[in-house]
Amino acid sequence: MHTPFAGVLLLPDSPVLGSTSAVTTGDGLPVATIRRRVWSSRRRFEILDAAGTSLLATGSQAGMWGNKYELMGPQSEFLLSLKFSGWTGPTGRGVVSLPDGRTLATRGNWTAREFTMTDEAGTPVAELHTRGGVFALGRNLAFELRTPMLSIVQAIGLAQSVRAAVESATAAAA
Repeated sequence: MHTPFAGVLLLPDSPVLGSTSAVTTGDGLPVATIRRRVWSSRRRFEILDAAGTSLLATGSQAGMWGNKYELMGPQSEFLLSLKFSGWTGPTGRGVVSLPDGRTLATRGNWTAREFTMTDEAGTPVAELHTRGGVFALGRNLAFELRTPMLSIVQAIGLAQSVRAAVESATAAAA
């Protein structure tokens, strides 16, 4: 769970009457469970093991304006942070900071349905796609990691942070 990973992760939206959803690899192997804190004002979520019993990480909104998200390990160790521009939010550019000092640049499209991550050299390393129709109620995500720069836990946390940022921006615009 904490070794670098390359491949596809599928992150379904939580069911209407639930707060948890299973994360699987592209071939259907369960790897983790996301538990969302539905009534949290800071868009909190937890990443648990596939059985849903062991805490792997927690994430939440860290900035006052809703443009920064942090992922912490179970012992409060820093795993990553995601910060979007205050002007464009998740539809524009953002920066992912990793514990070893490396950064990734993010870029969202105007519909907030596609995100690209690039390394410091500008090489694409990952893509996050929203699966389903434009007017679909849920936000099922497919996260394709082309190079092993993130662990599974970091990748899930990054995808969930992007999802939370989009939901926050959508709620603020309503």
